[in-house]
Amino acid sequence: MPYASRTCAPSMIVLALLAAVLTLPAPVHAQDGARGEETEVVINAPGHPLLQGFRWRSIGPTGQGGRVDDLAVHPEDTRIFYVGFATGGLWKTTNNGTTFESIFDSYETHSIGALALAPSDPDILYVGTGEANNRQSSSFGYGVYKSTDGGATFVHAGLRETQSIARVLVHPTNPDVVWVAAVGHLFGPNAERGVFKSSDGGESWRHVLAVDEDTGATDLVMDPSNPDVLFASTYQRRRTVCCFVGGGPGSGIWQSEDGGESWSPVEGAGLPAGTLGRIALAMTPADPDIVYAQVEVAADRELPLSEEEQDEWRRLARVDSLPPDPQWSGVWRSTDKGRTWEFRSNENGRPMYFSQIRVSPEDPDLVYTVDQRVSKSRDGGRTWEVLSGYGHVDQHALWIDPADHDHLVIGNDGSVDVSWDQGETWESLRPWAVGQPYHASVDMRRPYYVCTGLQDNGSWCGPSSVRSGPILSQDWYRVGGGDGFYTQVDPTDPAIVFVESQNGRLRRVDLREGVSRPITPRVPDEEDPADTNIAPAPPFDAAIRWNWNTPFLLSPHNPRILHAGGNRFFTSRDRGETWTMSPDLTKDVDRDAEVLMGVVNGIPRCSRFERGTECTLSRNDGVSMWGSMTSIAESPIVPGVFWAGTDDGNIQVSRDGGATWTEVSRNLPGGTTRHYVSRVEASHVDAATAYVSIDGHKNDDLRPYVYVTRNYGATWEDITSNLPSFGNVNTVRQDPRNPRLLYVGTEFGFYVSFDEGGSWHDFMPGLPVVRIDDVLVHPRENDLVLATHGRSVYVLDDVTALQALADSVLASDAHLFDPRPAVLWKNDLQRRRSLTGDRNWTGESAPPGTMIQYYLGSPADVSIEVSELASGRVVRELDGTGRPGLNRVAWDLRMNPALQGQGGDGLPVSPGMYRVTLTVGEATHSTLLEVLEDRWLQAP
Repeated sequence: MPYASRTCAPSMIVLALLAAVLTLPAPVHAQDGARGEETEVVINAPGHPLLQGFRWRSIGPTGQGGRVDDLAVHPEDTRIFYVGFATGGLWKTTNNGTTFESIFDSYETHSIGALALAPSDPDILYVGTGEANNRQSSSFGYGVYKSTDGGATFVHAGLRETQSIARVLVHPTNPDVVWVAAVGHLFGPNAERGVFKSSDGGESWRHVLAVDEDTGATDLVMDPSNPDVLFASTYQRRRTVCCFVGGGPGSGIWQSEDGGESWSPVEGAGLPAGTLGRIALAMTPADPDIVYAQVEVAADRELPLSEEEQDEWRRLARVDSLPPDPQWSGVWRSTDKGRTWEFRSNENGRPMYFSQIRVSPEDPDLVYTVDQRVSKSRDGGRTWEVLSGYGHVDQHALWIDPADHDHLVIGNDGSVDVSWDQGETWESLRPWAVGQPYHASVDMRRPYYVCTGLQDNGSWCGPSSVRSGPILSQDWYRVGGGDGFYTQVDPTDPAIVFVESQNGRLRRVDLREGVSRPITPRVPDEEDPADTNIAPAPPFDAAIRWNWNTPFLLSPHNPRILHAGGNRFFTSRDRGETWTMSPDLTKDVDRDAEVLMGVVNGIPRCSRFERGTECTLSRNDGVSMWGSMTSIAESPIVPGVFWAGTDDGNIQVSRDGGATWTEVSRNLPGGTTRHYVSRVEASHVDAATAYVSIDGHKNDDLRPYVYVTRNYGATWEDITSNLPSFGNVNTVRQDPRNPRLLYVGTEFGFYVSFDEGGSWHDFMPGLPVVRIDDVLVHPRENDLVLATHGRSVYVLDDVTALQALADSVLASDAHLFDPRPAVLWKNDLQRRRSLTGDRNWTGESAPPGTMIQYYLGSPADVSIEVSELASGRVVRELDGTGRPGLNRVAWDLRMNPALQGQGGDGLPVSPGMYRVTLTVGEATHSTLLEVLEDRWLQAP
């Protein structure tokens, strides 16, 4: 397959094309022929002339929503509200959730932390970006944005370096007075954290509450009777690739009586004495003297329990009968604006990740907290009932209607749920594709199916396209549980699917038999040395560590061979029944010796039973193991050439089927790091060549890093080139047909290189700004498939023209590419469904027919004819676009309407061979196109 050489790009030809295309109108997407003027303008359209005419399409899944971080509801019309997602952008409804519009697709970030409408002018919306939920998969913000037209447009309003914002408040009568609670960098220290105030609508900010470079503000509430009285909570925390510390001397509650100009700590007077972690706050207009605080606290300053007392407390915990403990995490209440406090209960589930409390605007004793569940108290937080019926676990946002406290809206890891009866019943809103996939795989059906693993939503498979109509939510089916990550489908049998959930829980699924079988490699039990599926049997104390996102793959040479990566490299030759095991390939660092914010990670996690001793709040939450593989690959050229990247920075290569390994990250420019190796990609044309992306964001380094080796890692070349400096790289792929064509997914977008990393170009037509975790090229269709961590799965149809780019093509006046074979799809009557109303998500199927793709060296008048090869009869005439660069014109496999003697779309052609003729000025170019009969429709 020809490809563009490295010296060609950026070439004078391409630069001339760029200059020419800049003078042309914005690109549009042509559906059939070149009727571009009748179609929509494509968001984030690329400027490169070789990338025009493409468009990404969303295929789902949708019922498996993404994490909601905040809600903002119009104070005068509750049918209008906004939903901010952790990695899925910002959405607006004007009809009470019947439909939503994505309104933040082209800004610098997709991660929303906090939303606030100005009460005195609800067209003004402030958006604090960067989620504040502290998890290992959290993304980053870019500061504050402001809209003055109800979300139609936004301007950046500063505080870029905050990275995560937990709360925004707007003055009730002056929309220019705004307060921001910024938690700050999650993975490192920074000064831009704490409480900020603007008096000019975000034009400038003053840092009014600053503790230190490790402590930010995680909540902010206003006295409903006096906007000069504010309460804030601060939170000292730090996460790294290995560890988490969620508390310290910086955490606390603060009060201001002058509109946030000055602050004083709120301490003692009934509050707990131990080390504090994350704190949530709430007030209510029903009684402005009441303040609620949901406090994470250690019992590290209490007298220790005796062994007998510990045993008794543990016994009581097993039967859920522990007595109230005022020195352990829970809910406190003040009835005098924070002067004194009373302990109410120990209601506080996983505070590092949740910590949200709300009070009814009508009844100061009606309180809600959200964590994995939604809990409700009718007696001011003393006793709680757990609500049920909402659509998902893990709640992060809750809004109570100020005019009707029966009306609730919650946001969770499944999207949004609404109640009109104080949580007795719920309606789930799922009209969007905002899932958080980590990876994608494909099968070889026609149309092919895509499988993917979703954060907190299991693993799913669904069609890349359907024969007629849109893709529906119901077209996706579940194949795995837990947090979904990698999936693989046997290319010879789509009924065999391999899935993985957190920490190495591998399963083989047989859809034909309806069986899901665990296949994780396991060491023997001490009492039963034969109870292992690893050969030779390792000792019972052999350490196996799995990444939260464990990589595995089917061998490209034999789909019965399965490889998986923990801290060791595992190979199975019988679909996971038995395994072989390598030595430890990580740096094997003792994470207990790591130090975060001066805290040695070996200090134990705080426990309710271990009192009066030094401890760490939320220690290592979300990272149960460290020192494991994050990416593995096998050369498609030579069996047994393996590559492995780890979360502690190693890159290992084996050239003998895993018998021996060589660590080669030390040869990277600048030497090895402890950065996370996000992808190792074995070359499709040379066994000695591999590509690596390095992700440093968990060490507070957001820069991109991409490298290539051509000698098994002995040396590496930096090919990061002109990738944006803000945004770590999550994946790199080489095109299987054009070795110079590379794809990169970053935290904020998708890029392509025509010259093996010499230069990069954004490639996001129709794709929102979103985190890209994985990309693959379908081996038959040559579509690109993206796993976007926030907007589910996207497909870009038919990149065969990009794969066929060569120097000779770019030097020509015009070139017609060979079209991909087209399938004349039959009508699938089994998929006829009654879909009523507008509260339904629909995905976009591939356009029918095929793309006719051609290159023009300069603007030209173009026409296209399609004729029967056997008879020469012209069956379709199409208007072609005449832009310099790559042009794509869709043919829907229908004849000219005149050939049937009537109007309409024209009759479909018959399967067979056709000639496509491109006329450019006086010159003609032709190629052949095969139209295939649909032989793959299955009936019962």
